[in-house]
Amino acid sequence: MQWSKYNTLFNTESHGYFLYNSLSNTFIQLDRDHYDLLENIQNNPTLHGLNIGNGLLDMLCSKRILVKKDEEQRILIERQYRRDAICFENTHLDLSICPTLSCNFRCPYCFENTQQDTVVMNTETVDRLIAFVKSYEHVRSVSITWYGGEPTINRAFDVVREITRRIKEVGIEFKEAGLVTNAYLLDKDKINQLNDLNIKTVQITIDGPQEVHDRRRILASGRPTFQRIMDNIETLMNSSFKGKCNIRVNLDKNNLSSFFELRQTLLNRFRGKELSVYAGHVDTTPDLYDKGCNLCSKEWKDFTLEQFRHRSVPPSEGIYPLGAVFSICSANTRNSYVIGPQGELYKCWEDVGRQEMIIGSIHDDDPITNRELVALYSVGTDPYRDAECLECAVLPICGGGCANRRLRVKHFNEKGLEYCSLYKENLIAYLIEYYEAFLTTEICAQVLNKQTKLSEEGYKIIR
Repeated sequence: MQWSKYNTLFNTESHGYFLYNSLSNTFIQLDRDHYDLLENIQNNPTLHGLNIGNGLLDMLCSKRILVKKDEEQRILIERQYRRDAICFENTHLDLSICPTLSCNFRCPYCFENTQQDTVVMNTETVDRLIAFVKSYEHVRSVSITWYGGEPTINRAFDVVREITRRIKEVGIEFKEAGLVTNAYLLDKDKINQLNDLNIKTVQITIDGPQEVHDRRRILASGRPTFQRIMDNIETLMNSSFKGKCNIRVNLDKNNLSSFFELRQTLLNRFRGKELSVYAGHVDTTPDLYDKGCNLCSKEWKDFTLEQFRHRSVPPSEGIYPLGAVFSICSANTRNSYVIGPQGELYKCWEDVGRQEMIIGSIHDDDPITNRELVALYSVGTDPYRDAECLECAVLPICGGGCANRRLRVKHFNEKGLEYCSLYKENLIAYLIEYYEAFLTTEICAQVLNKQTKLSEEGYKIIR
């Protein structure tokens, strides 16, 4: 048996001694004697001369803290197999469709440079899109995300209706659709069509209270947008819409402090409705937006911890590592594509409008022409094929980070892009925050005479 490379043994002044293993996703509190013993094991990989009781040894082995030679490698191979099985699954087709790249907004941080492109998907391209769907003979179901540009611009929304109608006639299960919109044009008439369009989720962006939002999310004419968006959300939430509304708040240094006020205002206003509010990290390249506005990973970590504290419902899944995360998205999934208004194909939302990132066209008999780029996304961003990742203590709970950013750093040599999980540099901070929430729960249990304590063995599994 040997000490796992995925162990993190640490002590804190305020809470004592702990051990975390990312392979089993196990978090253990220790007394001083057991901490010293494990520290000796860490520094003595052969375990020679160490007195480890059978009960403790069994626990250390079952939680992958001590592993047999090559055991970790076999576990990672199995996880890589599971990842590949999901990535190369071929019975479901996942499409993000941009009826247009045109947008009625001019948000300063938008990564797209195509807002003024007025092209809307024409009838011929719609025909080819349906033929593209039918060409996937093994596919039994399809999901669609309507994206852009702005898909609610009138001509674009006509395309949404037409494609939806024809997808329903193809003869495969149309699981669901999602709509990503700025909501400025999401009026009552469009809202009343959402159920028939099989749209189950609507994502809308609001960047803060009115005075903050109206400095950032403006019309092409420069006019403000907040009040009209709020009116449309009000209409949506009080309509017959059966799905959920997700409010995304794009955050950088300019509006970070306004998030909690906005979140609470929205949750109070739409209490009892199917509505959530979450934070989105604005992190752009310097040529698109003021780099000084970007939040670095440390700043974003501090903010996520602050979010956790504001929720006041400990413990939250948002702070404890989820474990066995594969970082799977459209970029590295076989049957997932982003389709532009002229039928051009991409693998990632962030590639839309970039000619060099087009992988093919639905107008061609063989739609996929840039197979090298597809392979780079699918295989070249696989963390289980990356020697650096395999040695990283948080690989089992990271999954490799953003595939798009990993591709750009590893294969296109872009500088200054962060793609690793926040756990890589901040694992202990997250674990301590989780433990403090756990401690609050434990204190409540003591008050209710349900006291839990460190076991007689000298350790306690927190999670």
